[in-house]
Amino acid sequence: MKLSKRIFAGILSAALVFTAVPAMNASAAKINYSGIYTKEISIEQQDESEAVFNPLLVEVSDGDAENAQSEKVRVMPGMKFAIAATRYGAIIKTSKNKSQFKYKTSNKKVATVTTKGVVTTLKKGKCDITVTNKKDGVKFVLHLTVAKKVKVSSVKLNLKSKKFKTRNYEGKTFQLTAKVKPSKYSNVPILWGSTNTNVATVDERGLVTLQGYGDCQIYCRAGSNNKVASCKVLVIDPDAPKENNNNGSICSLTYNTGKLVDISSHNTVNDWKQLKNSCDGVIIRVGYRGYGSGALVEDSKFRNNVYNCQQYGIPYSFYFFTTAVNEAEGAEEANWIANTISGLNTSMPVFIDVESSGTGSGRSDNMSVAQRTAAVKATVSQLYARGITGGVYSSTWWYNNRLDMSQLQYPLWVADYRGYCGYDQGNKFAWQFTSNGTGYGVANRCDVSEWYQ
Repeated sequence: MKLSKRIFAGILSAALVFTAVPAMNASAAKINYSGIYTKEISIEQQDESEAVFNPLLVEVSDGDAENAQSEKVRVMPGMKFAIAATRYGAIIKTSKNKSQFKYKTSNKKVATVTTKGVVTTLKKGKCDITVTNKKDGVKFVLHLTVAKKVKVSSVKLNLKSKKFKTRNYEGKTFQLTAKVKPSKYSNVPILWGSTNTNVATVDERGLVTLQGYGDCQIYCRAGSNNKVASCKVLVIDPDAPKENNNNGSICSLTYNTGKLVDISSHNTVNDWKQLKNSCDGVIIRVGYRGYGSGALVEDSKFRNNVYNCQQYGIPYSFYFFTTAVNEAEGAEEANWIANTISGLNTSMPVFIDVESSGTGSGRSDNMSVAQRTAAVKATVSQLYARGITGGVYSSTWWYNNRLDMSQLQYPLWVADYRGYCGYDQGNKFAWQFTSNGTGYGVANRCDVSEWYQ
């Protein structure tokens, strides 16, 4: 926490991949397909004698070539496709598309294509996208049918679950493949994704790469009706204490060192055992309300951090960065927090982090003392109403100048980096004395607090 604050003629073997994200064009379809979809097309190696009998060799409609290999692809309107290719057995990075290929569309009203191979579908209809290999002039034609609905009946993965127990997860991968039914839609674009990229990521071809300890779901989605299949991935550290692997367990503060470490998506814990041995507890950011948008957002590492604290037996609790501008938003934040951490046993209060964006233009930067105090009080009061002990985090200066502390009789977590805690009022739970702590198993630096008991 810091105060203030992403082809063929002759002998050839290739595969083309088409990825999709939602179109931003206002004339595109009403349906939005978020995420990155994938369409793989394999072109087998052939000789000239076989080519004339191959039904995939068709006449190119734009007249730029006599023959080209092709495939018919059915997609939905309102999508963007970034074309990626495996050419002559080698994968061509999408970032190299412009230097490797030329692209052309036969109907700009149905679909457009950029020099980088990004296709945008605009409306229902048919369109040919011609890809020309700059090295030898070989062409591949993608016959697009843009249809409002592409309803699939099912999607199945080759694996339902995968479990790893390893001391070194770096570089470990496994392959997922998807089967889509009915067969007439077996080649529709597929969306690959992970529910927790801190545990495992998946590429556009279904290759899963482990990233850390914890659990997640690797999923794929297909069709306009969003049929989904998933594979559960569990990565366990064999050195973690076995008695602490119960996700429902609660750990008590022991006051071995009197230190608390707080972590968020801005931190990377590279040695959880060292973190356990060097502090008494961890305070995890559960989420935040955006400085400008006001949207409630879950911290991207929240679930992974909770999992590892549970696995290593580290007492934990949470903090939430607020930009609530009134009591209604404060209560909304509390309910969001309570719902997000439901079922997790915390060892400390849940703190509401009250700070400025540091720019003066944040949605809550210019509130009066009374307005800010009322919003924060509403958040903490609602936490108590939901059965959760709440508290307030801020700096000494903010406690003295931006909040009416007579209205906030809650556990206080004070940030003061002057070598002493200058705030001596109220019920102090902890003093955050540095944002440059080292030796805690956290990469680079971390916030460290003295815990008062």
